[in-house]
Amino acid sequence: MSFIVCRSCKRFVEVDEKLPLNFDKCDNCGHTLEFAVNDMELKMILNDLVIPEISYNKICASCHSLNPRETGACLHCGSTNLQLQYDLDSIPNLNSLNLDGKNDLDNTPTVIIQARPAVTPRNSLLFRLFSLMIGLVDFFFFALIGIQFILGSSELPSDMMAFATQNMYSLSAVICLSLVLAGLMSVMIIPRMSYKDSMEMSSSVGIVVGLVTLLATKDLVTVIISIIFCSILSGIGGLIGEFIIHKLTGRSKN
Repeated sequence: MSFIVCRSCKRFVEVDEKLPLNFDKCDNCGHTLEFAVNDMELKMILNDLVIPEISYNKICASCHSLNPRETGACLHCGSTNLQLQYDLDSIPNLNSLNLDGKNDLDNTPTVIIQARPAVTPRNSLLFRLFSLMIGLVDFFFFALIGIQFILGSSELPSDMMAFATQNMYSLSAVICLSLVLAGLMSVMIIPRMSYKDSMEMSSSVGIVVGLVTLLATKDLVTVIISIIFCSILSGIGGLIGEFIIHKLTGRSKN
């Protein structure tokens, strides 16, 4: 149930859905009429209370930086614990405060309400799986390009073990570079997040690649070493990618 109400003389009428809204001056006192969407707003207007407008910015509870209201995660640290604040300049009573000829808004406590944490893509299982898939595809893509570069114009030999032994150093360099690039690309699918989150997300690519060692050996120690080594390399790539993102977004703000 909505109303058209006069804040000055406290008269109000219920909105007729069949008729257009009329916001002319009050017939009784000439004051501008206001619209109350429900009984709560009607009571606030009748009691001469003003609801402040929501500020455009959100405040990050972790690093206390300002973020656009549309964002679901802090653009500086990646936290989803964001707080909305009211725009105190939208309250006429506060605007009229004057001490020694100056506004005392700086001494007025900020009105903050806790925003419901938004479910951001990087916190969802689907997003993590998508990031992992992107990283794995990029790893095999770059690895194949590196192997093709090693082969040159010759064809892939039938004896893969002999080929791997003869080109051990070259293949090791290709795998290491492919892991770094795969980790870098896996964090490039969102604008910005924390270095910790980027490290965790990109390391998962190396973990899966390291598990592939099980196809060649059943030695548990070798597999564990391979997983740790691969996850570190892909994690480094994720940190490099996040550093690039932070630099680019930092420049765009300046």
